[in-house]
Amino acid sequence: MAVVSKADVGTENGRHYEFPILGRAYFLGGRASTAVKAVLTVAGVDEDTIQRVAIACYEAEMNVVLHGRSGYLTMDIYPDRILVAVLDQGPGIEDVELALTPGWSSASEEARTLGFGAGMGLTNIKQQADEMRLESTVGEGVQLYLTFRRRQENHG
Repeated sequence: MAVVSKADVGTENGRHYEFPILGRAYFLGGRASTAVKAVLTVAGVDEDTIQRVAIACYEAEMNVVLHGRSGYLTMDIYPDRILVAVLDQGPGIEDVELALTPGWSSASEEARTLGFGAGMGLTNIKQQADEMRLESTVGEGVQLYLTFRRRQENHG
């Protein structure tokens, strides 16, 4: 997994990372979120925050794999929060409100055959993140922005 790190980008103590995601590369699904978890662990982030970020990143990553042509995940680590952006190039979401309905899915038959497409990805992401913003342009892609507030016990 190619990880780009730009130390001390942004505000004081901020660290920036980028993780590529390939659409339809089912066999690579989960690599970006696994790398995110490893980076957060090395950075000394508390376990609860790591778990929430990793779950949300996995769900978002798999949405890119299932629906997009390509995309990437960025993560910025700050003393008080983790910011994640997942951006893809793909068909976009025609009805964002409908897509946020638990159980609704636009997954292909191929994805469903592989066990994906339960329609809980965006719901799970929303449950894990403290803040979530989803933007979509039909025919171009999706931009998902997440904020996770860190626990005050440890700031790596």
